[in-house]
Formats: sequence, C-alpha cells, structure tokens
Amino acid sequence: MAKRNAQQDLRNFFNKVARPNVSEDGSGSQQQGARGAGGDTAMVDQQEQAGTSKAGEDGSGSQQQGARGAGGDTAMVDQQEQAGTSKAGEADDTDKCSWPAVWTKSQAREFKDRHPWLEWRDRKLGCTLCSSIKSTGVHTEQGMFMSEEWVHFKIQSSGSNRETSLTSIRNKIKRHETSKAHNIAQELKEKSKDDTVGNLVRAGSDIVLAETDAIFRTAYYLAKMNRPFTDHESLIELQGKNGANMGSNLHSRYSSTKIVEHIAKEMQKKIVNSIVKSSSKLSVLIDEATSLSHKAAMIINLKASVDGTTPEFMFLELVELESQRAEHIEEALLKCLKTVGFTEDWLQKNWVSFVSDGASVMLGKNSGVATRLTARYPNLFTWHCMNHRLELAVNDVVEEVHAVNHFKIFLDKIYSVYNQSTKNSRELLEAAQEVGSEVLKIGRVLNTRWVASSFRSVKAVWRSYEALNKHFENAAADLSRTSKERQTYRGLARRMQSKEFLTDLGLMYDALSELANLSLQLQAHSITLLRAQQLLKRTIRVLASFKDSPGEKLGEALAAQASGHFGSVPLESNSKMQAINSKQFLQSLINNMEKRLSFDTEILNDLSVLDKSTWPSSPGIRHGEAQVKRLCRRFKLVEEQALNGLRDFLEDPEREPESLMPLMHCMQTIPCSIAECERGFSLMNNKCTDKRATLLLSNVSNLMMISINGPPLTLFEPRQYVTTWLYSHRSAAHPRRRCTPQTPEYKNIWKAL
Repeated sequence: MAKRNAQQDLRNFFNKVARPNVSEDGSGSQQQGARGAGGDTAMVDQQEQAGTSKAGEDGSGSQQQGARGAGGDTAMVDQQEQAGTSKAGEADDTDKCSWPAVWTKSQAREFKDRHPWLEWRDRKLGCTLCSSIKSTGVHTEQGMFMSEEWVHFKIQSSGSNRETSLTSIRNKIKRHETSKAHNIAQELKEKSKDDTVGNLVRAGSDIVLAETDAIFRTAYYLAKMNRPFTDHESLIELQGKNGANMGSNLHSRYSSTKIVEHIAKEMQKKIVNSIVKSSSKLSVLIDEATSLSHKAAMIINLKASVDGTTPEFMFLELVELESQRAEHIEEALLKCLKTVGFTEDWLQKNWVSFVSDGASVMLGKNSGVATRLTARYPNLFTWHCMNHRLELAVNDVVEEVHAVNHFKIFLDKIYSVYNQSTKNSRELLEAAQEVGSEVLKIGRVLNTRWVASSFRSVKAVWRSYEALNKHFENAAADLSRTSKERQTYRGLARRMQSKEFLTDLGLMYDALSELANLSLQLQAHSITLLRAQQLLKRTIRVLASFKDSPGEKLGEALAAQASGHFGSVPLESNSKMQAINSKQFLQSLINNMEKRLSFDTEILNDLSVLDKSTWPSSPGIRHGEAQVKRLCRRFKLVEEQALNGLRDFLEDPEREPESLMPLMHCMQTIPCSIAECERGFSLMNNKCTDKRATLLLSNVSNLMMISINGPPLTLFEPRQYVTTWLYSHRSAAHPRRRCTPQTPEYKNIWKAL
C-alpha cells in the first residue's frame, strides 16, 4: 500500500508539469501544453516550434529578419567576415575543421566562446546541453520535446549566397538560446546536482520506464506470436489482474499498432546502420506475390555481414506495388533501399548481387528488372534462383517423357478423390485399419510447388498402397454408390494392382527422393554457390547410377513384380498401361538439370578457386592469382590483401587466413535461392488471414520485421525502444481520461461459478 501511495505521489509530481489532453500517440496542441504546465514550466517553447515557420530550422528566412534577431552582435561578426581572418591562431582540439563551411576559424572560436553549449560535427551544429538531457526518460514525461536537429547535430546553414547563409545560422543560434526548452534543460542540469531531487527524478523515471517496458513486451508478444492487435487490451487487463503494474496509458489496439511500428522501424534502422558502417557487401533478394487483400506486394530480403560476422539473411520490407511492370518494380526497390539508409554511392561500392525467380519481368534480357539494374550498377551479379531452375528442369522432363504425364494424372486423380470428399477420407482410414497400414496425406505431384512437395505425395502413396487398394475395392463393391462411381473405383483398383504402376511409383520415389534432398539443401541458410555446385554434381552422379543399378524402392517394386504381389495387393500386367522407360526418364532428367542449372559463368569459375577441392594435387604459389584479381576488381576489394591471403591459404589449406576473409564473406553473401522470400510470403499469409485481410501492408511488414528478425521474447530488451519512443510519445504512466468500459450483460449463472 505504501509503495502504491508513493508511486501515486510521484505521478502527481510529474502531472504538474505534464501536458494534458494529448493524444495517445503523443501529439497535442502547444496551447494545451502551455496551459497544463502553467507557462513557466512548458517544455516546448513557441519559438522552438513556430520559429521554423518564420525563418525555418532549415535555414529559410529573410536576411532582414536575421539581422533583427541577431542584434548588435551581428555588426562585429560582419566586420570580421569582410576583413578576413587569415591571421587566426591554431584551432582547439574540438575545431577539427568540422565547423560549418561558411565560418572561418576565428568565427567558430568566437561563437564557441559566446555560446559554450554550441558544438559542431561534420559541418553541422548542435547543442551539447540538449543532447545530454535527451536520454532521460522522466524529462520526456514532463513534456520536454527538444528540437531533434539541435539534439542530433543536424543544424546547417542554407541560402543562395554566403551572406544569407550566415544570417540564417545566426538566427537559429539566437532562437535556440532564448527558447524555454533550452533554458529548462539548463535548469534541470543544475537541479540534478541536488541529491533529493535527483533521487526523486531517478525513482520516477524507473517507474515510468518499467511500466512502459511492460506495455512494449506485450505488444512485442503480439507481433512475435502472430496474435491480433485486439488482444492487446485484454492481455494488459490480465496482467493487471495478476498484480503487474501496467500504468494507465497505451492500452488500446491503436497504441499496440503504433508500438509495433516503432519497434520495427527502429530494428530496421539498426540493421541498415550496422551494414553501412561495416561496409559489408550486400545481396538483395526479391519476389512478388498477391496478398489476400488482392494487392500486389514485393518482399525485399537482404543477405549481408553484420559487424564482420558470417553473412546472414534479413527481412527488409514488404512493399506495395502500384504496377507489376519492370520499371515500377525497379523504382520501388531502389526507393525502398534509399529510404532505409543505403545511399547511391554506398550501393555502387557494396551491392554485389541481385537474386529473383525466373519470371520475364525479373530476368528478361531486354527490359527485365535485372537488366535495368545492371545498366545502373555494372558490377552487379544477377542470379536465377536454383530452386526455381530445378522445378523448370523437372517440368521439361514431364513434357519430354509422356509416360510421366500419365503417372501425374493418376496421382492427381487420387488426390481429388480424398481432397473433395470427407466420406472417402474416413473410409480410407477404416481400410487402413483393416490391412494394418498407415495413411499419409496425399497431395499433388509435379505441379507449381517445389519438388519436395511432390516427393511427399509419392511417399504417401507408397506408404498407403495397401490401404488405397483396399478402399478402392470396397468402394467398387458398395451398392450405395452409383454404377458410375463403382466403375470409377474399379478402374482405380485395377491401376493400383498393375505391375507397371508399381514400378513407375518405385522409380519416381527414388528419383524424387534425390531431387527433394537437393532442393532442401539449396534452401539452407548457409548454402553457398560453391557448395550448391558440388551438391548438383553429386545428385547428377547418383541419378546416373540408377540407370545401371536400380534404386531402393524400384528394387522392391521389381521384386514384388516377380513374386506377383506387393504386400496384400495382388499384381498383374496391364497391357493398356505404358510404363515409364527408366533409362530414358533418368537421362532426360540429367540433361535438363545440366542445361537449367549450368554454372558456366566467369564469376562462378573465378569463385571456384576458393574451393580447395578444385585445386590440382600440387598447386603452385600463384595458383588462382588471375581469378582473385578479377574478383577483387569486380567487388571492389583490396587486391594485395586478398592475394596474400590466397598464398597463405595455398601454403596451409587447413586454415583460412584472416586476410582472405573479406573475399570469402563476399562469396558467402551471394545467395543461390530465394527460399527466404518464399518463407516470408508464407508468413505474410499466416498474418494476413481472411479475418485480418484489412491489415495495411505496412502493418504486415512491421509484424514480419519483428517475427523474422526480432529475438525471442525472453531475449527482447524493450528499454532502448522505450527510450526512443518517449522522445515523441506518452509513457504508460501518463494520466489520461479513461473511457467507461462496456459492462457485459450479467448472467445469473455467474453466482454459481
């Protein structure tokens, strides 16, 4: 009780200087804030907010206004400007030629002497006093909203000439120095020396931040666990009932949406800043699809090294497309990259690869997105997703070997029998119990889905072979069905009992098993182009061996064919069925894989020098020198460092030298598949369901940012996001006018419960 009373006293203390009648997202009129604070303690000065409309924080304003604002000090500075300051002494340690370009050394020193709080970084001005105050959360609770330009050292001069620029910058300094926000910051700095007030402020700050932390964790949970925003208020009510202090603000679903957006944007900013600062090489993966709300969307993923570590995939953003034409996709992609913080110069130096599917709008030779990007970034390496190329190779085989198409049609028929009828599914389970067999879910085969899905369907038919045959026989003898239905099931049973279909099923099982294994390995996060090439060659060798020695399942099918039964299913030849020619099928599969998944490009051949398995038995000390030089020139790496690293690698192949790591990381940055984008679309569909189809794509993108990139809830630390939130929003402890909750209709049964 005492603790609760103390917290209420602290809130009352803060409410005396807080702005009332502010919206839940922190917005509110300046006039209301001034009335709530009593004028003397208002944290936002009218000069600080409205001054930008007169002369502008960006430097706009007339020279005449600047002269009036600067007063008599202007004359002295103007005389120095006209006479020159070539005889000025050496600058201070803080004057490392980073003052505004329109100033001279003596002018910079004089302004610093007259305004001790003034500091500059990268030719821009800022306030050291406001910058030090901005990180204290309780001050934000009091309504102190400092100018971000002064806090983050973004003030710069502007104007058509030097005289106008000098006037505008003097105007800004004068306005900021006389603003109440700056003066209150100075007062709070002095008051912080008092231990009593300091302890009160720190205690109040801890309470405010702790309550807001709890709200942020709740919103983060919703995004991470794929829960609707409407759960936010009920979860907070539940935690309050359990004794947690959740404050009195930020309890609505609208607040939850804003909090999730804030966390997602801060995460995005941190990711991009870490990539840019470390000058990591960048790969961009994109794919397009249509959401449940029938909007064209493009997902953008990155692969890059964060702070020099092994490159990894990162979700960047889900972008709504106005049109699915190549020029509009390119425009949306570049706009997104530059909006999040990648500059044109940085992209020219560090963007190494672009990966997409094989759609003509993406990889068209004349005007596809890849062609348009390479015209702008000549060293950009474009790549067609290997999983999509593998699917194209399988489709080519289906077109070349007609018997495979007959097999596909029959399995699609089995799929439709059980997918469209719950009665058939129930009867299949009963038949499986009769024969002691298991039933797996049967799907389509050799369609638009990746090959691993086709293998699961073939595997399900193989495992459920006896149950399927039993159900077809039972249905054919079921007099409650029509004669047409009984005839259909009789034909299905004859097909299941044919030796030709069993051998076809065994052949497809063995082949699709190898292809599915390859497809899954190509989807791995750690896969590289060199490793993908090794896996491809190995799979081709395995498929070639099947021509001389049958695989495991085909061998079982041939043994069953010789014995005349497969388990409890009797087998007989069916002259009307054309079996798949195994050697023709396997050779067609090998040829199309070699054609579709070719690695015959200069950059891939150059990268192979980093794979020691491709070296000759006794490589010379200059082995691969030309290839490494070409790679360094293309990816803008230091040639001498990479060559020294290669020579160290040649002398000691068991250890990868540190000097070769930039090139190795660059090679690992290039992805071979857009499986990460496909996973992103699956997540999008899980979040944007039929009941949540009205979600904006921007909100879906924020949810995906947290779901994909965010740490687990147990590792999430909300304090850093709460601190940035309080710069421009309310805290959870801020008082608000509470709406009267709707009382549920009372039920007499509650008395018994």
